[in-house]
Amino acid sequence: PPPISRRFGKRESIMSLAAWTERVKKLREQSTRWFSLAWRRGGRVAWVIAATSIVMILPLLLEIEREASTIELEKLQIKDFKEKGYSDQQIQQMGLTQAAEPSVGLNAPPPLPIK
Repeated sequence: PPPISRRFGKRESIMSLAAWTERVKKLREQSTRWFSLAWRRGGRVAWVIAATSIVMILPLLLEIEREASTIELEKLQIKDFKEKGYSDQQIQQMGLTQAAEPSVGLNAPPPLPIK
């Protein structure tokens, strides 16, 4: 495009340059205000997410870990009782439930060979 002075007269080019400068200044002020607001609210959102995760997610993870260790302990107790000669029914009467549950899926023991 031709320079501003060719498109408009000198007086008009100065006016349009001043209007353009004013527009850029307004845009800068608006964007600064918007980013400042977003930064403050973003900090609040980050705080809410962090606090929520500490209050709700951390106890859940700790409970899952505790349950896994309890299940592992129960499996060890069942194994120990089976080595001592207790039947599955006796182990179930003691309150250990893993003895009566069938082993299926990834945790299943390897199949016995057919003779």
